[in-house]
Order: sequence, then structure tokens, then C-alpha cells
Amino acid sequence: MPPSPSARERAGVRVGFYSRVIRASGMAGTDGSGYRGGRYKGRSAGSRVVLYGLILAVALWLVGPFVWLFVTSVSYQKNLLARPFALIPPEVTLDNYKMILGLIRFHAEGQAAKILPSMLNSVVVAVVVTILNLVIGTTAGYAYARFRFPLKTLSLFALLFTRMLPTVVLVPAYFLMLRALGLSNSLTGLVLAYCSFTLPFTVWIMKAYFETVPAELDKSALVDGCNRLQAYYRVVLPVSGPGLVAGGAFTFMLCWNEFIVAQVLNTKPGTTTLPPVIAGMNGQINIDYSVIAASGFLGALPAVLLVLIFQKYMVQGLTAGSVKG
Repeated sequence: MPPSPSARERAGVRVGFYSRVIRASGMAGTDGSGYRGGRYKGRSAGSRVVLYGLILAVALWLVGPFVWLFVTSVSYQKNLLARPFALIPPEVTLDNYKMILGLIRFHAEGQAAKILPSMLNSVVVAVVVTILNLVIGTTAGYAYARFRFPLKTLSLFALLFTRMLPTVVLVPAYFLMLRALGLSNSLTGLVLAYCSFTLPFTVWIMKAYFETVPAELDKSALVDGCNRLQAYYRVVLPVSGPGLVAGGAFTFMLCWNEFIVAQVLNTKPGTTTLPPVIAGMNGQINIDYSVIAASGFLGALPAVLLVLIFQKYMVQGLTAGSVKG
């Protein structure tokens, strides 16, 4: 009596039978990948055209202003005002950057001479605020993610509410408080003002990220003899790089681009940051758009480089906690 076929052999017979039926009915594709429908290729090509067109439109919308800023910064003023207007400058020059550096004298050299010192002030303020946010905001975010305490939810939403307020509403309060403390027209006062509306953002980002870090890491560190603070600094914090980068990068960009608070609080020469100085160039008798564009390009360059370098970690840090399970 012949032996009965095994389960694997029976499965192979069934697969072969169904394959022959599909081929006989004409349902298989030319590449053997299965039925795709008569108009699949046409729909797929049309969808790709629409998709690529939308991507190109969004890319031009986002990158176009920055590219035009650079083109304007390397153009002569006369070419910008000439008619008919040319998208590609007939002449390229670096004189606008030399004017900012003080290598070429021109009618607005007094205002242009403030750009580099104000850029240094912006770097100092942004770096100090970022460091304070990472020290205070990450610790607070860890506490919100790991501990239960009274009014936890209420305090979290209170922080969120302070971030939702328009910054211009808080400017009078900033001005009166800093004047009472003797910190008006100082970088220290500007740092305190910036921390007040950047800390809630950092706390929420780090709370969301710490919730994705397994609590077993903390427990293992506590079992090994660490206290809670040592477990945080030695175990949890080293694996929280994307969250730290996301919180730090966005804090830096918020401080770097901020205009209203710096314009109102710091009016004394030598204490202003870059955005108010660039805006002040519009108040000259003869407005030189090329020099303004060169100043704007230099001001935007650090933030753009920061995003390009850390974009991977920023996306990971911002999307942490968005998917559960």
C-alpha cells in the first residue's frame, strides 16, 4: 500500500493547482505578480504625476523664498529695480556682504555695523536659553512622565496655556517686571523672558519622549544601587538623544527668530539681537534691499544648517509618543 502524502506535499499540490487556474483565466500579470486590473498602469502613472507635482509645488513654496533671498543678496540694487525684471541676476556680486562686514563704506554703514554684534548677542541668548531649557525642561518632563502627584494634569495644561498666549500680550508684563528687577536693556533679562515661553514647549516634548523610554530601565538602575537622580542622569538621559536634540533645536530657533520681545525690551545700543537690527535697516532714507537680503540670509543660515544637520533626530523626538503599542 503506497504511503499517504504529507501535509507539505498536499499544500504544494493545492498551490500548483490554483496557479494553473489563475494563469488559465488570464488573471495573472505579465510579471506573475497577480491581477492588477485593466487600467492599473494608467491610473498609477497619473497618480505619480499628481503626487510629484504636489511635492514640487510644496518644495518651491518652502524653498523658494530662501533661494530668492540669496539671489537678492548677491545682486546689485539697480538690477533689482530695473524693468523688465530678471529672475536671474545679470551681475553677481559679494559687495553686499562686504558692506555688512565693514569692508565697503555706504550710506547705511552705521546700521550695518550693528549686524555682527547683534548676531553675537543672538547666539549668546539662544545658547544660554537652550541650555537652561535642556537642564530644567528635561528634568520637569521626566518628573511628569514618571511620577504621580497632586494637580499633575492641571499643571501640565497650565504650562500649555502659557504657551498658547500670544507673546505680544506678555510684553507689558515683561517690561514692568524686568524694569523693577533692574534687568531692562540687558541680555540677562532677555534670557529670562525667553525662558518663560520656551520652557513649556520643552517640558511637553521631553515628557512625550520619556514616556516612550521603558520604565524598566529606571527600575534596573534602582536595583543596582542608583538613587532616582542617578538613574535619570546615568541611565535614562543617555538614551534620550532624539528628544534632547528636538527640544534644544526648536528652543534655539524660537530664540533666534524672536522679534517682538527683543524689539521692546532691549532698545539700548549693544543689547539688541539680530531681528530688530535687520528690521531697523528699513528705516533708512535710502533702503538698500540687497544689503537687507544679505543680512537676512546670514541670519537665516544658522537655523537652516541646524535643521539640516539634526533633522533626523528632530523628527524622532517630535513624533515620540504619537504611536502606542
